[in-house]
Amino acid sequence: MQNFKIISEKNLLFNLKQFQKKRVCAMVKSNAYGHGIKEIVSMLSDKVDYFGVVSENEGKQVRRWTNKPILVCGRVQNFRVCKMNNLEFMIENETDLQRAIVCDVGDKCHLKIDSGMNRFGAKSELQMILIEKMLKENKIKLKSIATHFHCLEDGQETLKNYDTFLRLKKYISQQPAICFGGSNVIDCPFDYDMIRVGIGLYGYERKDVKPIMKIESYIAKSFYAKSGESIGYGNNYVVKKSGLYAVVPIGYGDGLFRNLSGKFCIEINGRKFHSVGKICMDVFFVKIDNSVKVGDKVVVMQNAEQMAKSVNTISYEILTNFSKCRAKTKIQQ
Repeated sequence: MQNFKIISEKNLLFNLKQFQKKRVCAMVKSNAYGHGIKEIVSMLSDKVDYFGVVSENEGKQVRRWTNKPILVCGRVQNFRVCKMNNLEFMIENETDLQRAIVCDVGDKCHLKIDSGMNRFGAKSELQMILIEKMLKENKIKLKSIATHFHCLEDGQETLKNYDTFLRLKKYISQQPAICFGGSNVIDCPFDYDMIRVGIGLYGYERKDVKPIMKIESYIAKSFYAKSGESIGYGNNYVVKKSGLYAVVPIGYGDGLFRNLSGKFCIEINGRKFHSVGKICMDVFFVKIDNSVKVGDKVVVMQNAEQMAKSVNTISYEILTNFSKCRAKTKIQQ
C-alpha cells in the first residue's frame, strides 16, 4: 500500500480550453503549484505556447521536458543559465537589460511593467525612457511587454492598473506582443496577445474550471478506543464515546497542514469521516465505523479551496505544500 497524487489529465485539458481564446503561457512554478512539474509540463508541452517559471533554475529543469519557449517571470540572477538553456525572461530596468546584452541574450527580453502590485516591473516614466534608449541603441526587439494584475476581483482597480500599463507602454516605440498575468484577466475586455495562467489551470478561483489533483492514502490501522482515552499527541482529543478509529499514513511531513487538526473530513468508500486529534508528521487519525477496513482507500484532499477555508488560507498554499507529499503520482485519463 502507498500514497498517491492523482492528476486528472482530462480536467487539466478542460481547464486549458477556458483560456485558449488567447495564446497561453502555462505557469509551472513551485513544482507546478504542487502538482508535479515534470508531469504537468509533459502533458501540456504540445498544447500551450509558453511555460512560465519563477527562476532560471526552474527554467533549466523545465527545459528537460519541452522545446517550447520558457519565460522566467522572477528576477534573473545568472543570464548565462538563460543562454545555455534557451530561456526567455522579464526585465524591469536598464541594468537588467545591460546585463542581458553583456551575456548575449538581449533578444530574449520581455519588459515587465508594474501596474500596481509593487512587486516587479518598471513603474516610472524615467525607467521607461532609459529602457527605450538602450533598446534603440542596441537594436533589441522585445519579445513582449507584460504586466500582472493584482486585484482582478476589483474591476475599478483593474481598470486603473490597465490605464497605468498603457500610459507607461507608450514610452516604448516598438509594438511587441502584450502578455498579461492573472487567470481571470481572460474575462477583461483588454487588448493583449497572451495570458499567463496560474491557479485557474489547476482548477481554482473560477467557476468554469475543475480541480485536477486529489491526494489518496489508505487505512493503515484500525483500533478500538474506550471513553476517556486520548488519541494522538497532547491529550488534544479525548474519546467521549467508545468506538472505532483509524490511522492514515499522511502527515505534516507530507504537506498536510498541522493546524488542520480536527478541522477536515476525508472520504472512505464514498462516505465522509471526520479527522480527529493532532496531525502527526507521518499520520493522522480518523473516527470510523465497522464499514471501514484496513487497506481501504482514503481520499485525503480533492478540493484545496474547501480545505483552505478551514484554516483561513488560500488554495495556493494548500496545493504547493503537497509538493512535500511522499506519494507516487498517477495520471488519470
